[in-house]
Formats: sequence, structure tokens, C-alpha cells
Amino acid sequence: MLREYMDPRAPACRAPRHAIEIPIRYRTPDATAWHDGLTENISASGVLIRTRELLPPRTAIDMLLSLPAEVGGRDVPVICRGRVVRTEPASAGAGSEAAMAATIVAVRYVHPQDADPRRI
Repeated sequence: MLREYMDPRAPACRAPRHAIEIPIRYRTPDATAWHDGLTENISASGVLIRTRELLPPRTAIDMLLSLPAEVGGRDVPVICRGRVVRTEPASAGAGSEAAMAATIVAVRYVHPQDADPRRI
């Protein structure tokens, strides 16, 4: 389900966020192992990831996902480069995972057959 998410605290020039839950993999650029997560919301300039494996703020991050058309994607795999800007601990509710927000500063489309995270 897609619904636009507008944070009332956000500046007016911020890219619109869309509440889209899609699988995402991420790692630091020097790592070989990927971590799994699920997007909570995404825009052309950033993403909020629900995950168990948080990276510290200001950490460079590579992300592997399929950007949906709603945020300028083509529903094909992309590798995004960015930086973690904040983290949120897991809440007390059952099944709640921690979250981290990351910028998206560069996007590279990947041919679907080349999107195996073990070979990237």
C-alpha cells in the first residue's frame, strides 16, 4: 500500500516521502556482507530503514533495492550511495525493530541479473 507521508516538522523544500515497505539491503562501502531491512518510507533524497543492524550516524552506506516509480525509479535494482543521518532505537512494542534514516546522494541502476548481493 502506498500513501504519501509528510512530516509536519520537515522544511518545505524537502522531497515528498512515500510510505512504501520494500526489502532493502545495506552495508558500509568497505564491507562484503549485506544487512537486511525493510523501508518504512522513501523519497528521492532519503530512506527510513527498519532493521536490527544499525550503523552509526555519519557512516557512509551502500543500499541495494528496487526504487519504485513513485520516487523516480524504474522498478529495477539500484545501488544507492548515502550517509546515515540518524537512528531510532526499537520501541517497547512487540516485534518492533530499530530504524535508521539515510540520505540518497547517488543512484546507479543495475541489470537484474547482476543484482546478486554476493557479487556486488
